[in-house]
Amino acid sequence: MENNLVIFQRYRSLYPIIIGLLLLTGQPVRAASTVVLDDQVNEFHLGQDQLQVLRDSQDQLTINEITTNSHSSFTDADQDILNFGHTADSIWIRFRLVDKSVDANDSTWMLESAFPLLARFDVYVVADGRVTEKYQLGYEHKMKRRMLPHRFFVQPLRFERNIEYDIYINVERANGNVQVPLKLSRPLTFFYSELISDHVFGIFFGILIGMIAYNLFLFFSVGSRAYFYYIAYIVFSFAAYQALTGYGFLLIWSQLPAVNEYIIQISASLGVISGLLFIKHFIKMEQYARWFVHYIHTMVGIGVVLITTKLVTAYFLSIHITLYLGFVTLTMPLMVLYCWRKGSRPAGFFMLAWITLTVGIVLYAFNLLGWVPSSVITTNAILWGAAAEMILLSLGLADRINSERRQKYSALQEQHKAVIQLKEAEEQLMHRALHSRATGLPNRTLLRNTMDNLLENDESRHFTLLLLSLNNFHEFNKTLGHSNGDAILGILTKRICTLCKGIHNLYPIETQDREHNLVSSIEGVTFALLIKELDTSVLQSTILKLLRDVEKPFEYQGLTLDVDATAGIASCPSHGEDSETLMRNAHIALEAASSTNEKFSIYSHEIDPYNARRISLLGELRNAIEKDALQLYFQPQICLDTMQVSGAEVLIRWIHPEYGFIPPDEFIPLAERTGVIHPLTYWICRKAFEFKHSLDSQGYNINLSINISARNLQDPHFKEQVCKMAAENKVQLNKIIMELTETAVMYDPEDALRIMNDLSEAGIRLSIDDFGTGYSSLSYLKRLPVDEIKIDRSFVMEMAKNNDDQVIVNTTLMMGHNLSLEVVAEGVEDEATLYKLKDMGCDLAQGYHIARPMPSHDFFTWISGYRAHQRPQAVIKGV
Repeated sequence: MENNLVIFQRYRSLYPIIIGLLLLTGQPVRAASTVVLDDQVNEFHLGQDQLQVLRDSQDQLTINEITTNSHSSFTDADQDILNFGHTADSIWIRFRLVDKSVDANDSTWMLESAFPLLARFDVYVVADGRVTEKYQLGYEHKMKRRMLPHRFFVQPLRFERNIEYDIYINVERANGNVQVPLKLSRPLTFFYSELISDHVFGIFFGILIGMIAYNLFLFFSVGSRAYFYYIAYIVFSFAAYQALTGYGFLLIWSQLPAVNEYIIQISASLGVISGLLFIKHFIKMEQYARWFVHYIHTMVGIGVVLITTKLVTAYFLSIHITLYLGFVTLTMPLMVLYCWRKGSRPAGFFMLAWITLTVGIVLYAFNLLGWVPSSVITTNAILWGAAAEMILLSLGLADRINSERRQKYSALQEQHKAVIQLKEAEEQLMHRALHSRATGLPNRTLLRNTMDNLLENDESRHFTLLLLSLNNFHEFNKTLGHSNGDAILGILTKRICTLCKGIHNLYPIETQDREHNLVSSIEGVTFALLIKELDTSVLQSTILKLLRDVEKPFEYQGLTLDVDATAGIASCPSHGEDSETLMRNAHIALEAASSTNEKFSIYSHEIDPYNARRISLLGELRNAIEKDALQLYFQPQICLDTMQVSGAEVLIRWIHPEYGFIPPDEFIPLAERTGVIHPLTYWICRKAFEFKHSLDSQGYNINLSINISARNLQDPHFKEQVCKMAAENKVQLNKIIMELTETAVMYDPEDALRIMNDLSEAGIRLSIDDFGTGYSSLSYLKRLPVDEIKIDRSFVMEMAKNNDDQVIVNTTLMMGHNLSLEVVAEGVEDEATLYKLKDMGCDLAQGYHIARPMPSHDFFTWISGYRAHQRPQAVIKGV
């Protein structure tokens, strides 16, 4: 506490800084650890974990007093490299060590402190409370008194194994900066490190001497005083560096210890003075601002006063000279910058060099004041700054000579760089235009270019285009998010590319740097391959193997994922002789495979729903609806209990003026895909209700069954429109049956159930058509408000001869009746089937054996003739 008060009284202006540093660096007290030296340690830097410190502000304590009262007086160090700032205190440092080396011949260690500016540096080795060795290394003693002459304080120490030693170090300097960076090294490691350091400093001092010789040559050649002052600046800097690094005391004034008290302060001041005069003459500052010259003269005068004071008094001026040096270093660059902005080219060269030196001087000044920690950089900051300054000044002179040459070279370089950047930009744009962003693979455009090239060559015209699609990939995006979806797509893309490398009959879609891209990403999760001409069986087996390998489960973020893949195939020239046609037909084959749940599909005209005729039929179908160019046919249904006509199924027919009869299977799917199904269904209902009104007026109170589509169950206005048309024709809705297939019901089960409930509540009866061919569950069927089911013709037509069909029909009848549903059998084409159904208890029958579908006027003729006979069975046979 007394020590801190002495410092505060001496440097009142530093109160805020010192208080801030004390607050920032305060740490909890901890016990210093023992340094353990063993065979594995070659070098040990002593830091705050091992060191303890004691300040002796009166410089009165002896080693005996220190060892006696050590535990109550020492405090733990708070820095790895001890830096006490400017102080005149006597500082005691202590650490404890034990040598546990196995090799008894290797117990010598080099204790080193890499700060040579300490007047006192005494080392005490204590074992068992007794001082066994004492060494005095400070620069107040001649160099020859040291056991090992060295630029730093280095003392060889030998320790016995497994014995604890207390090492005490006492340092002191006459009010200068005090630093004690401590290190223990084995001799071999120490001398190897010193060899490297000597080379480094040799190079540095060689640069200084070279710059002195170079500028001396320029001085005698040019005769300018600027070079003379610069030479003086380098010489005085050289002297200061010799003192700072310890080489001066080691090599030059080793027998004159008193020189150490003067050399740094005087050489630093003379360096500032010569540097100021050099700037004045080199830049010719009087041309830019007269007060600059006055400022320089003032600073030179201050420097002379400091030097004189040091020479004639014993006062230590370390702080004053440090502040003087720092002030000049901070202010001169501003003046030089001003001159440079006014057009002084020498100022520009010098400014760069001066900035590097300024940074070095400021760092070193802060280090001396204890404001920054000591390190290799801060301790030698002036050396690095000076070396950089001299190199930059040399480069500046060379730049003056070669400036025009550099400008020309720079222009050519910029032009070349612009050309390269333009080429890279073009390549990037081309790559983006020809590759998928999601996968990086060739895209549709590049695939078509490759196909066009193959088609131009007769030898490669025979190939197969394979499109491979990942069907359930949307589930990954919806479940895991699009970011994870992109990652999964990358995994699957890599898998597909790897698998394709194992197929030897593929055409490369792109070749880059001798690497072949065999896969194209044409859209989303659809990939394309070009397969050389193969035998059909070999081609199919290759495709199936590829699909199976693609579908193998894979791990992602701890999840086991499965993917479903299908393929579409189009071959050249069978399915197209140009790339556009082949791509189109392969897509159609892919859609066909997905819709039929097959693994792959080969293109054919039979599976192509998008041929030119069908596209033209779409517009003509709309026109036919508007002009009533369609016809309704009616196929009777009879009750097997009474053998009387109970109803008729309404069927749509289109007699095209050019194509003739067009089957419903051709134009109805087209209407469903395009939305024309809505006006078509309304037209059928309207015409059917008009026919029902005619039947009622003639006394035929039978049911009419109308087929509706899955798309009609998505129309929220369907029920209202049907009820409206029925009311207009005075038709009882309970005599109308709406038939839906199982597939239509399951397309959107919730919406279907809602619409069907609305229709049922309105009185319309509902029927499941083609029952047994879909995939509806009985649990869902129970929820539907249906009144009847129709057994598909595929089970009825051959049931008289096929026992399996009989079992299916009988089971369906029992199930339907148990659910209180009427059962209709369609596809009755012989008498045996008719009576077999009657014996099984079937409710209604329909088929060619009863009557074929017929237009309305023929239906009236048929039903009137059917009712006129007493024995309907015979009539049935004759119709």
